[in-house]
Amino acid sequence: MAGVERKLTTIVAVDAEGFSKLMGADEAGTLAALKACRAIMDATITEHQGRIFGGAGDSLIAEFASPVQAVIAANEFQRQIAERNEHPDTPLAMRFRVGINMGDVIIEGENLYGDGVNVASRLEGVAVPGGVCIAAKVYEEVRRKLDLGFAFGGMQELKNIDEPIGIYCLNTPDDPRKPDDPGTPHGPAGGTAVGGGAALPAARRAMRETPLVVFHSIKVISGDAEVADLAAGLGEDIHAGLVTVKAIQVALGEGAADATAPGEAPDFVLEGSIRASGQRLRLSFTLADVGAGKQAWSEQFDRTLDDVFDLQDEISRSVVFSVRLHVIEQVFQRLKSTDNDALSTPQLLDKAAGYYVSGYGDNGPAEAALRVAVSREPDNSMALGMLAACLHRLSEYSAAAIPTDRVAEIRDLAARAVALAPQSYYARFIDSVVRFDIDGNVESARGQAETALELNPNMLPASGMVALCRIHGGEVDEGLAALTEVVDATRGDPHRPRHMREIALGYFIKGEYATAARHATRLVDAVPELRRNWAVNAALQRAAGNEAAAQAQMAKLLAAEPGLNLTTTRPLFIGNADAANRFNEALLAAGLPAS
Repeated sequence: MAGVERKLTTIVAVDAEGFSKLMGADEAGTLAALKACRAIMDATITEHQGRIFGGAGDSLIAEFASPVQAVIAANEFQRQIAERNEHPDTPLAMRFRVGINMGDVIIEGENLYGDGVNVASRLEGVAVPGGVCIAAKVYEEVRRKLDLGFAFGGMQELKNIDEPIGIYCLNTPDDPRKPDDPGTPHGPAGGTAVGGGAALPAARRAMRETPLVVFHSIKVISGDAEVADLAAGLGEDIHAGLVTVKAIQVALGEGAADATAPGEAPDFVLEGSIRASGQRLRLSFTLADVGAGKQAWSEQFDRTLDDVFDLQDEISRSVVFSVRLHVIEQVFQRLKSTDNDALSTPQLLDKAAGYYVSGYGDNGPAEAALRVAVSREPDNSMALGMLAACLHRLSEYSAAAIPTDRVAEIRDLAARAVALAPQSYYARFIDSVVRFDIDGNVESARGQAETALELNPNMLPASGMVALCRIHGGEVDEGLAALTEVVDATRGDPHRPRHMREIALGYFIKGEYATAARHATRLVDAVPELRRNWAVNAALQRAAGNEAAAQAQMAKLLAAEPGLNLTTTRPLFIGNADAANRFNEALLAAGLPAS
């Protein structure tokens, strides 16, 4: 837009916890406390070259030219406010949430507008009271420059923000609330409270080869007998799901020091709570990394008490999936710098799994770790299945057909994994992926995915495979609904891009081209390095009538992969023959050469 001034900057959004409630209880005291805290924040922001440009009442928004200065300032004023709260002469404690984002903003006078500001405000809402939540792009800028601890918070869907945002939580001072404050568990003295959860040892210690997760009973903060029953049932479902995760050990406990042996601390502590107001529910979960002394993950679910059994199923599957994902991430952080030859086979598998969940650019190191594992234990089903998955994932970086020898290796690895461990839900799942995406056999793939689900009902990626098989098996609407649920529940899933692609293709099969094109654009924006999706995006943009976008995407693909044509492009399996023909016609119309 002509005449609009823009710039790239770092935005810090701050908001007070429970301000309205505090005002209702003590208006004069709350305003005095807010004034004292604002004096701390304003001075710290100015000291670190920040500028306050927005906010009212209990909130403020500031900008910094440097993301490093922004994080330092936020950490410093949160520390000072925590110290103020703990002082015996402080009449009223206040806590603040902070969100930090880096982005392009529009300048209008002294004000700034745009997604850069909006995302910072949403991140503030994700942060725990007293905590700081930063976008992944901020983390990448500061992680090597600051001696501060961060915990990966996964990919978060933020309200009114189109794409999931990767977040990191900055370790914060001790929780300033008193031990009798409802919903604030406190551990033994001398620990560091992370995100309002259990106190953790300050020093890092060694983790077991198979990490121990202690799961506390879900606390009912408010609610009636029905809510208490929900908490009990949900706790049972989560525990049952965690037990099926082979990468962890699980124990039930009521304290952060509970474990399987006296005096032995767990590696992770999982806590949950439920608050109810009428039919409205707020369920909160946190996973604390005890050894590192930080919060590994937290999530909040706002739901209504309509169908208790559906609610239990949805939340338990999501929590189990997230715990598995974030334990893998934290274990990976302790293994990634260790040479493969110095690791045991289980550690090699953990290291490779960590590469999977941490991003899409490290498949080479993951393959190297898995090759060592397979060479040591050629009959290890998990190693074989993970290597098949890794090689299949590598093929997503190109739109060209997979070389024949690589196809044969992937098939062989998947088949051997199942033959060696027929009861392995992971082996069955990987075999279903191969049967669908390489063999184009939807019924056989669905059978393997359903077997994986029978072996582990909490395996959401297997649910995704069943759903996409339904799309291509003629149950398009039902498959789309089920696959959308899986995508919504698996923000950090390495298999998510494939599921997003199949949603786009499902709408294409239905003839809803605009919706299909919108989903394809989101997919390419989310994981631009996966060039196989460029061809999909070009075809779906062309089908939707977006000719310029289709041609631009195809031109970019052909520049990256010269000589690509309809014959040499890796085929996509589309169960509907008419839709398959329409897809190929759209590829050609977008500019893909026929030969």
